[in-house]
Amino acid sequence: MTARVVPLSSPEAGDSRMGGAVNARVAAVAVLTQEAWTLAGKPLPKYTRATIPVVVTTLSAHANDTD
Repeated sequence: MTARVVPLSSPEAGDSRMGGAVNARVAAVAVLTQEAWTLAGKPLPKYTRATIPVVVTTLSAHANDTD
């Protein structure tokens, strides 16, 4: 999954592809996440937000990626 961090005051942060209020979009993500894990046949992960396994890189570090 690729994510981009932008300031909340930026035009990009206001681009709600789904529409609706922020709390409704967050609730939809929670429902979709639960459904995805259920469909995968796996339990929700037990790690915390502080220990979530992520790798932070720059876009330029992937300039030569082909996939």
